[in-house]
Amino acid sequence: MPMNEPLIQPKKSRKELLNEIEPQFERFIESREQYIHILESTINSVLQGGKKNVDETSSVDELVVMQRLSNSIGTAVEPNAIITTLIELTEQVIPVNEAGIFLFDASAKRLLPLTAHGSQKLVDEAQQQLESGIVDWLFAEKKTVVIPDLSKLIEDGSSRNYVLVPLMLRRQGIGIYLIQTPKKQEEFSHQDVQLLSVLANQAAVGIENWRVNAQLVKANNELKMFQAQMLQAAKLAAVGELAASIVHEIKNPVQILVMQMNLVMTDRLQGDWKGMLDTQIKRLSDITRRLMNFSHSVGEEYEYEPVDLNKEVKFIADIIAHDYKNNNIIFQFNLSEHLPTIPGSVNHLQQVFLNMLINARDAMPKGGTMIITTEVKNFRAVIIFSDTGTGISQENMSKLFTPFFTTKEAGKGTGLGLSICNKIVSNHKGEIKAESEEGKGTSFIISLPIKREVK
Repeated sequence: MPMNEPLIQPKKSRKELLNEIEPQFERFIESREQYIHILESTINSVLQGGKKNVDETSSVDELVVMQRLSNSIGTAVEPNAIITTLIELTEQVIPVNEAGIFLFDASAKRLLPLTAHGSQKLVDEAQQQLESGIVDWLFAEKKTVVIPDLSKLIEDGSSRNYVLVPLMLRRQGIGIYLIQTPKKQEEFSHQDVQLLSVLANQAAVGIENWRVNAQLVKANNELKMFQAQMLQAAKLAAVGELAASIVHEIKNPVQILVMQMNLVMTDRLQGDWKGMLDTQIKRLSDITRRLMNFSHSVGEEYEYEPVDLNKEVKFIADIIAHDYKNNNIIFQFNLSEHLPTIPGSVNHLQQVFLNMLINARDAMPKGGTMIITTEVKNFRAVIIFSDTGTGISQENMSKLFTPFFTTKEAGKGTGLGLSICNKIVSNHKGEIKAESEEGKGTSFIISLPIKREVK
């Protein structure tokens, strides 16, 4: 009779292995709430003088330290910081081969890695647990589970396990914390499982903080972009208001140039014709340069540099000078010779100055005087724009800086000019206020810090 040949055991499928170990799940599962209650009771008994041996007291101390350290996960607002801190703390509980956080995308029915931590194998494992229904079970039961790494068990029989910890936020599952560990299943204690649950809970808070922070940053960037677009639109609108006078200002030197060119063509040159051509060309160049410098796009951020306020006030006055002349308005400058530079954004401050001068022009339909004064007062640079116009009623004084409020007739103002000016001055840590008397005129007083406040 032939000797019996040794039987070869067939490899078991993933489903068969899962069926075998399913009864063991409950052994390694405890609710987070029950564990925290036990932890609090233990700490209280120690504080109240309960009799605990040295090992027990040391264990409680470790738990308290872990809880404090885990708070750093909840306050992190950057994904890499969350997962890095989480893994470092996890390694104080169990050994870690690799680990990662996976967020649940309900629309795509996928678990997406929060960061690049972990291998593709870990990503595939997370998706496999989702498709097998384990993740849904975790969310429903709000429990942590330890299961074997079936691929290793089937390949070479080595003992590796996966720990799946649900990330719960406001009683909703937002993802899982997946850990591959060489620790044997029977060596896991309730304390291990519950500590991992506490850490994952803090990670869920950290993820929520990160999401909220990212939304705030996005909203803030969009707001800055919108403000920059509004400012640029206001600048171009201001140039548009001056279009007629600018065209007329350009027309004069062009006419002189045409006349001189006709003389050149007919050989009837008189006097210093070359000098005259140079002068008119320079006039055209200066006009276009001023407009180009003023009209170029403004960035979202304020770029601070030393600003000579006297120089910038004169620059804007030159832009509007021809328009003022056409409206029978004269300038009077009382500029301090000892005015220091201030830290500021030239482009933004130019917008404020032009708005002041345009508003004053509209307030003096029959002509008048624009008085611009600069001085130093209480360690601040002060610019005062005073007109001899119609003035502002007391009823309207309190509404001046309200967006979309305007006293101009329809089609001649958006009501955003003074609101934008107020915002720009405020961003410079300055103040703007108005003083007015009906029938006598209005003064706008702008004060700016000579040195920027330390944030």
